Amino acid sequence: MADLEGLFSRIFAVKLYNDAPGPTSQNPPVVVLSALAQELEAEAAAGAARPTLDAALMDRVLVARLIESPPANYPQPPIHYLLGCYERSSEELRKAGANERVKAAVAAARDLILNYTGLALFAGMLPQPPSLETRGSLQLMDALLLRHGLSTVALATAVAPYFASAVQAGAVPYGGANAAASSYASGVVPMPVGFLEELAGRYDNDEGLAEAASKMVVELSRLVSRISPLGDPAPHLTSLAHILSCEPLTRGSVLAAAAGGPAAAQMSRHWLPADVRAAGAGRAVVQPGSCWLGPFFNISPIPDDVQGAPPQEPSVLAQCFAGAEQRRPGDMASASSALRLAMRNITGQLHGCVKSLLKCRTTKSPMLRWLGAVLEANAGRAKLQIQPEALAGEGFLANVAAVLLKLCGPFLADESAFWKRVDPGFVAAAERTATPSSSSGGSTAAPGGGMLEVSYGNETRLAAGREEEAGWRERVLSHAAASGSGSPASPDVDGYHFICQAFFLTAQALHVGPVRGMTYLSEDMGRELRWLQGVVGQFEAAIQESSHPAERAILEGRLQQARGQLDYMQARYQAYLAVLLDPALVGDMLAFYRLMASWLFSLATSGGGAGGAGGAPPPPAASLTLPLPEPAPQAFTCMPEYFLEDMCTGLLFLGRAAPQLLSAAAEGSGVRLERFVEVFTCLMASPGYVRSAFLRSKLSEVLELWLPRGEGEEEAGRGNPFRRSLRAPSSSSSGLSAELAALFNCSPLVVRHLAPVLVQLYNDIEHTERQGAFYFKFSMRVTIANILRYLWQQPQHRAVWLAAVRAEQYRGHGERFANMLLNDLTYLLDETLRLLRLVREAEELKGDEARWGAMPREERDESLRQLELNGNNLRAMIQSATSVIDTLNFITEEVDTTRTLLQPHMVTRLRDSLNYFLAHLVGPERRQLRVRQPEKYGFNARELLRGLVTVYLHVDSLDRAAPGPGGPVFAAAVGADKRSFRAEYFMEALSVLDSSGLLSLSQREQLGSLSQRALAASSAEEAEEEEMGGEVPEEFACGIMSTVMKDPVQLPSGAVVDRPNILRHLLSDPTDPFSRLPLAEEQLTPLPELAARIGEWRRARRG
Repeated sequence: MADLEGLFSRIFAVKLYNDAPGPTSQNPPVVVLSALAQELEAEAAAGAARPTLDAALMDRVLVARLIESPPANYPQPPIHYLLGCYERSSEELRKAGANERVKAAVAAARDLILNYTGLALFAGMLPQPPSLETRGSLQLMDALLLRHGLSTVALATAVAPYFASAVQAGAVPYGGANAAASSYASGVVPMPVGFLEELAGRYDNDEGLAEAASKMVVELSRLVSRISPLGDPAPHLTSLAHILSCEPLTRGSVLAAAAGGPAAAQMSRHWLPADVRAAGAGRAVVQPGSCWLGPFFNISPIPDDVQGAPPQEPSVLAQCFAGAEQRRPGDMASASSALRLAMRNITGQLHGCVKSLLKCRTTKSPMLRWLGAVLEANAGRAKLQIQPEALAGEGFLANVAAVLLKLCGPFLADESAFWKRVDPGFVAAAERTATPSSSSGGSTAAPGGGMLEVSYGNETRLAAGREEEAGWRERVLSHAAASGSGSPASPDVDGYHFICQAFFLTAQALHVGPVRGMTYLSEDMGRELRWLQGVVGQFEAAIQESSHPAERAILEGRLQQARGQLDYMQARYQAYLAVLLDPALVGDMLAFYRLMASWLFSLATSGGGAGGAGGAPPPPAASLTLPLPEPAPQAFTCMPEYFLEDMCTGLLFLGRAAPQLLSAAAEGSGVRLERFVEVFTCLMASPGYVRSAFLRSKLSEVLELWLPRGEGEEEAGRGNPFRRSLRAPSSSSSGLSAELAALFNCSPLVVRHLAPVLVQLYNDIEHTERQGAFYFKFSMRVTIANILRYLWQQPQHRAVWLAAVRAEQYRGHGERFANMLLNDLTYLLDETLRLLRLVREAEELKGDEARWGAMPREERDESLRQLELNGNNLRAMIQSATSVIDTLNFITEEVDTTRTLLQPHMVTRLRDSLNYFLAHLVGPERRQLRVRQPEKYGFNARELLRGLVTVYLHVDSLDRAAPGPGGPVFAAAVGADKRSFRAEYFMEALSVLDSSGLLSLSQREQLGSLSQRALAASSAEEAEEEEMGGEVPEEFACGIMSTVMKDPVQLPSGAVVDRPNILRHLLSDPTDPFSRLPLAEEQLTPLPELAARIGEWRRARRG
């Protein structure tokens, strides 16, 4: 028995007799239970042996040790004494080996330890110091924190506020809060392995366990809410993961002990706010008192700037990105890499916690509801104007998205069979009105509540109107109700497979989180940074100009303030980049959106069943014909528009900010892009599937970003002034060229359709539904023109384009495309002239020192702001005009595309635009083009002139080489332009270009010949007009232009007009100009008899 007595003595650190005192430094100190020994001796029979420690006696030993005569000033509080006993029992168990007798004794000891721990924590039957009685089960959390890496000093700091409040309550002597915290922390025992699991298993049905779990997670949440990624939140996250690994504690942390009682009501508030749709609920989800899980997701490098939000320490901005403008790029990159590594660990631990909650049968639904509810509560982040004080921060939502992406990981591969479970009917079910339910132990557990009901209800659909979408939703829900409970399609989102739920939750999380952050970074924050840089520049200039010491002092103070704001904004910008350009997050996002593209493609090409379910494999892309057949499947058209738009936003941001991450070989983020190109081509071609021309043009913007680039070619160039790159592409992006070229040249679908599709899209964006659409169309047309230029250089794409033109017999989309080019050219020149005049006037005013100095500072500042605005617009207009001329330049290299421009109703449009432009480049009007530093606005008059002359020469060459039935027409049309044609303009153009060496000998000769032939045609036209005389019979005059008709036609309204004139009108306005009713070319009635009479009249007049 002596060996067991020693075993129990070592485990419980007690003795009955102090026969052999141990070392004075023994930890923990051994307590001699002399009173118990005397009591046992009194109970023993006379002559009996001295009592010893054995299993039968240990219950009384613990009563004596913990209740009857607890030692004074013992370094370990009772709970931690018991934890120490459990740890020592584990050590004894390891030493026992195969000794079953020792194992049984250790098991008995552990049984007692767990019983007394439960009595102390859940029944309050063990005396503790008053401060620790209040702390209660949080002592287990303290032990967990030490177990998982928190230092004793850090623990003392963490519990100091608690002991300070205990001082106020009188539980701790006044002034002793810090000392009490340090003393307590030094006595805390790290949580022994297996203790918490055994305790939770034993007290699974005890209300106290649920309360303990709740207290621990809420307190952990409070502690972690003030820790930044630099502050090592790992002990807190690992402690949370440890708690959630025990199923009884998992249930207790979410559901409370009993539904309906006060504890349950309190617990629902700790799990989620009472009403996730109430004002401010989005902000509440990151507050420990109302949502304990939220603060763990709120750990982020992106600071939460809302007033009242607890600051996270240490400050990421101060330690990593302060003075960003003066820091070396290598230092910034190192800081970002360190933060990304920290955040990967954090999101990995969060992912583990969420998986634990999902694995537990009773907490799976509440966990899904939590994810849906926090996204619903923060749906306002997707709006153009947000209220930050009512919503969670960007860092919180980025972490939610990162964890959801990890949950989707197992089914993101195209070849995975699991993603077929993604059912579009979820969107219909999620929109149902919420009804009260307590299935999750909280107020958000309703069949549609907290699962994107509000988010989907307010979203624009890909192509369906409200009535169409409502009808589809009713059909889906009716089918689901009729299919029975065993069907995967259910009228309740809870009836959908987890894969389906995770898919749609992830799409929404990206929508309000990273994608919204990307938009803010590239647009709103970019504007703020440019504005602050301008303010700093203005103050610096004002200080240089000021000669008054007092004024200079005021200005210098304001300058320092503006510099501080700029430095903070630049640091914040870098923090955003650290999060949004993490290769791990980028890789998961790309994989998800590739799956989204495949899933949408499947819906579009194979539709859905009666219930709206998708998942049928799409047909091979090579077998498709475009546009896709109509009507489009409602399962596709009723999907939210942001599914596609967010995909574009993410791809655009990544392509501009970090193009190297888009390579299939990129470490941690590589995803093949072929699927995107095929899907985008199909959807751009099919307005019945994607109604918004804006969105279809955004698809083309992604493709333009992926065009292969030659050595030294600037990414933001390509003639598109509307797009602002976050930074120039890295040198490594040049290695992508071959990979990107394959995107456009290896898919049969893309080769067969992309060029004609883009020509059609160029026309479609004339009318879009977005605000600022008039200027937006120029941006998108530059984008489309850039892609078309690349495709023109690829023989297989050019052949497809020319075949499409011939198939339309030089009409249709190709004709409208040419007309849009000419319309844009005329408008852009007029707008350029207007802006040049404004810029020149502002520059002259600024250059007049007397006038400029006499103006009040406010007026000068406003003048400078307006000059900058006009200058930016001028640069955009000039580059757009350059793009149009460049497009005309290459499409006039081939007979088929040029023949479109040589039709009677088109050749006059072409010559009007070209002559008008030429007159302003070389005629008297060119004085209006002079500004200081024209290169600042991208204005190169000689290059514009060379491009324009090249178009003249291309058209003239092909007109003479392959004339139409009536012979060459271009030179005659050029000369017949009474408004702008002057032969001397051609000579002046020849002189300017020849002096710069921009024309070859053959080009000089051809331009001179064209000038002479046009002049001869002009003279002949004038002679014919003299022969015809001034009087024209009214019946021979065109109702539109009042000129003598050559091919008269009658309109449905009865008006008689010349065919070329009405065809020109219909290209821009498909209505009857006299009745304003819709009009098509097929409705024109030829008048051959009238044409014959006009011909006779002409011949008679000539005779």
